[in-house]
Order: sequence, then C-alpha cells, then structure tokens
Amino acid sequence: MVLDSLKRAFALLLQNPLLWLPGLAAGALGAADILIQYYFGTFLATRLWFIEALLVPFLLAGAYVQIRSGERGAVAFFAGGTAYYFRILLPSLVIVFAVIATIFLVVLPLTLIGAVEAVLPFVVMGCTIPILFFSFFFDVAAVFEDRKVFDSIRRSVEVVMNRPGKVVFFYLTSLGIVIVVAIPLAVIWTALLYDQLLPLASMDPAQVQAFSVSMFNEMLGPEGILITAAFYLAGVTIAGNIIYAFKAVFYRDICGETPVGAPVVLQGEYDEKGRWYKY
Repeated sequence: MVLDSLKRAFALLLQNPLLWLPGLAAGALGAADILIQYYFGTFLATRLWFIEALLVPFLLAGAYVQIRSGERGAVAFFAGGTAYYFRILLPSLVIVFAVIATIFLVVLPLTLIGAVEAVLPFVVMGCTIPILFFSFFFDVAAVFEDRKVFDSIRRSVEVVMNRPGKVVFFYLTSLGIVIVVAIPLAVIWTALLYDQLLPLASMDPAQVQAFSVSMFNEMLGPEGILITAAFYLAGVTIAGNIIYAFKAVFYRDICGETPVGAPVVLQGEYDEKGRWYKY
C-alpha cells in the first residue's frame, strides 16, 4: 500500500503543477535566507522563517484540498488555502509550543546540576521526534476530515497508533526519498565547490569545533553561496513536494475515502426469522 500511495503521489504532482507550490515556496524562502544571511547578516535572514511559517500552511491547505477533491485551477487552490489556512496553522503552533515546553521541562532540572550542555542535542531530539512521530498527519486530518485544532492532532495520534507498521514504513520511505534526493545533489555540490571546500580536509578537531557559519560563508564566497542556495532550492522543492503529496495520499489510503460522519454501510442479510447476519 505504501509504495502504491507513493506512485499515486508522483502522478498527482505530474498532473497538477499547482501542487508544486508548497515545496517551491519553502525552497525559495530557504535559498533567500542563505543569500541574505551572507550579504546582510542573520538578523534579516531569520525574518524569512516567519514568512515561511505563515505562507507554507496556506499553500499546503490549497494543495490538500485539490488532492482531496481532484479539482484543479488557481481559483480552487487559493479558495482551499483560505478555507483551511487556520486549520493547519493553529495546530502547528500548538505542536511547536508542546515541543518547546517539553524541552524546557526536561532541561530545567539538568540546568540545576550543570549537565545541560553535554546532553542538550539529545534532549532536543528525544523531545521533538516522538511528538512529531504521532502528530505528523495533523494537517492532512484537518483538511481531509474537516477536523478542528486539537481534534486534528488527536486524529493524527489515533491513526499512528492504529496503524504503527504502515506508518513506520511510510516514515522510512520518506527518509529514503530525502536520501535519494540529497545525495546526488550533495555530490554535485561538492564537485562544483571542491576548491573552496578543500581546506576543510586539512583542519584538525580543534579548528573544526571552532568553525562558524560566518567562516563557512567566507570560505564559499559569493559564487559558492549562490550555488548553495540553488541546490537548497532544488532539494527542498523536489523532496518537500514528494513527501507532502505522499503523506496526503498515504493518509487517504489508510483511512479510506468515506467522509467523516457518513453512515456505516453494513454488509450482510436477514434470514427468514428477521435475524441479521453480518458478512
């Protein structure tokens, strides 16, 4: 089923160009962030993440509506984005707050004993990954089943718990998509910037530890930064669009296409005494 869902996701992306907008917007804003932080500093660059956080949910909502209904066209896309924008944005804010609050509660006692710096990366991953694992399908549930803010998160948890094997296979397939897209781009990027990246090979551990983003920018130079931004745009556009479309089709497949609240059609028959026998 999982691979069949992936094939249908590919077909949808090939048939409807508007479905490429979410990944394209995320990639373009990320690429712009790389360029701006090089030329104008990180202060202005970080502001783009706020724009991305506000724009991408709108585009995802429009894309999900078209995947759900099969409609095409810009009018239907932006109408769907308007209708379900806050159904996606608000739960995402709740999830972000839950992740931050969980990290804070775990880090607080570690700070008192002075052990937070050594384990902080593990704490962040340990708090973030489980929450995202269970809440990953909230946006699809919000659009496909017309769920409210907290109900969409609850529905995502329910789907994951009821179908853990298929969901794990979906996550592994999504990770494979990222690897398949990222590795060729990384190889080509390294080949193009070989001369700029060569000094990294001669650095000792102390130099690597002291290496900063600004130093990396200076090493790449204007041409290297432009190439990096272009490759980031390509990677996020391709991998991001495939994964979100894959998620939508996979969710629809495992949950069925019966609308929420529709009467259940029982399969069976009555015998001569009026007793019901379910098939």
